[in-house]
Amino acid sequence: MATIRVMIVDDHGMVRFGLRGYIETMPGLKVVGEAGSGEEALRLLETSEVDIILMDLVLPGMSGAEATRIIAERYPAVRVIIMTSFIDSAHVLPAIRAGAAGYLLKDILPDDLAKAVIAIHKGQSVMHPKVIAQIAANLAPANQNEIDLVQSLSERELDVLRLLTRGLQNHEIAVELSVSENTVRTHVSNLLTKLDLRDRTQAALFGVRFFEYLA
Repeated sequence: MATIRVMIVDDHGMVRFGLRGYIETMPGLKVVGEAGSGEEALRLLETSEVDIILMDLVLPGMSGAEATRIIAERYPAVRVIIMTSFIDSAHVLPAIRAGAAGYLLKDILPDDLAKAVIAIHKGQSVMHPKVIAQIAANLAPANQNEIDLVQSLSERELDVLRLLTRGLQNHEIAVELSVSENTVRTHVSNLLTKLDLRDRTQAALFGVRFFEYLA
């Protein structure tokens, strides 16, 4: 696997130091830049090759959400993971709308952070379950057409959707269902097609909205 190049954006030097220490012990990950503000991150991106950005939300000057929006527009191949202590809708929703591919809390364990970075680098989205609940709480109620779409899913696809809704990644779903990871990927692809959804984050939000129906 090619080395995943990571930039850390946080205005607290000790946080950057700690994250760098975590990341540099993880095989396949390398810190290629640090920034204390959104503006500094944008300057570094002009001259640095970056795959993943770990972005704080509360920064001096430009907010993390605004920096994420600009990065998504200028550097669509760069994936931004929000790392913060905030899980209220006032912080969550602007970051997701700005294009964040992940939203994690700063108390995440090092191994879980590594798994999230790798998953997002592969094109997946990773959201803390509480964040998914916050987003879902702001979604419109389901309509009959969406209920019909849920009924089109197979029993196994419903199982996968339930686990996606809990925030599990493909390898974790495979263990839960005693199937291969390739089988899980096939089920995820099928349910995204049937539900007319773009990615697994949308699928997780869809699942939260229909939680009572799926229970």
